[in-house]
Amino acid sequence: MTNRLSVLFRCDASPSIGLGHLVRCLALADELHENHGVAVSFAMRASPLASEMVKRRSYPILQAPDDVVFDQEAWLRDCILKSGAQILVVDVRDDLSKAALESLAGKGAVVAVLDDLSDRRWAADLAFYPPVPQVRRVNWSGFRGRLCVGWEWVVLRPQFAQSAPLRKRAKCSLLIAMGGSDPAGLTLKAVRALDRLGGGGDEDFESVIIVGAGFCHRQALGDLLGRTRRRFTVREDVSEMSVAMAHADLAVCSFGMTSYELAAMGVPAVCVCLTEDHAESASGLVAAGMAISVGVDDQDTETRLAAAVEGLLADKNARAQMSARARELMDGRGASRIAELLVSTAAGRIA
Repeated sequence: MTNRLSVLFRCDASPSIGLGHLVRCLALADELHENHGVAVSFAMRASPLASEMVKRRSYPILQAPDDVVFDQEAWLRDCILKSGAQILVVDVRDDLSKAALESLAGKGAVVAVLDDLSDRRWAADLAFYPPVPQVRRVNWSGFRGRLCVGWEWVVLRPQFAQSAPLRKRAKCSLLIAMGGSDPAGLTLKAVRALDRLGGGGDEDFESVIIVGAGFCHRQALGDLLGRTRRRFTVREDVSEMSVAMAHADLAVCSFGMTSYELAAMGVPAVCVCLTEDHAESASGLVAAGMAISVGVDDQDTETRLAAAVEGLLADKNARAQMSARARELMDGRGASRIAELLVSTAAGRIA
């Protein structure tokens, strides 16, 4: 008989819905496995890209049935039984019900939710959030779990816990980073926006595009870059994203994991948002002085992006203040803190 703790992660990822939820779950899984000896499993809907990302870490995957409609509560209960998990970490945006999580918690599993403001939060023993306005707005009266809100609870990969060197370059470097899949094609809009800026050459700033593993628009990007006045360097499926970010003085990104990673590396960012909810969350970064948001993507996104980038390129002091603020607030150690709390909570329940 072993006393080794086991954790089950319930999350999904694909080129169409993005990879951010899985990326942060993998970061937390690695922290739990490597530094606390916790056995890790994943419960996921079918996705070749997501499965490949998990298999690279050699974590077992319990895959949901291919049926369009299935009993998620029964399946998840079976996953916990098969994995022997004492901890369930939930990071989904689907129809998993509060009742399903309450049932699982009632059987002894420690339930944790990441950045989830649905009714599922009421079934959580631990709930983790960045300090976004939505957390303050919802009702927490009667919540019996532990609520953890702050930049210190943002889950990032361990490479982002390393301090980036201060930049001392004559030419400004601008990074375009729209996440692992960029389903909305925001990379193309950012390229067109930057190509509007004066000169058309490279004398004022250099431009680097990061293309993720699930990027959906390679052909369109190649065609576009064949027509731009400005030169863009394309880097694909970068493993050490922190190093790439460390060379940037400014970034254009989609709001999500990438925006938090940029903040941890002290890179001022101009964020584009896919939804009104993302725009509200991005306002937390803006209010903290770490980023600028151009709001929800629409037909005028390129115009707003061009104006925001041009303003920051011309204001070195503003960029320096944003960078300093980000370094002050975001230390990149959220995964470590959450892992310690998960392990101590589960151990206390078993004892």
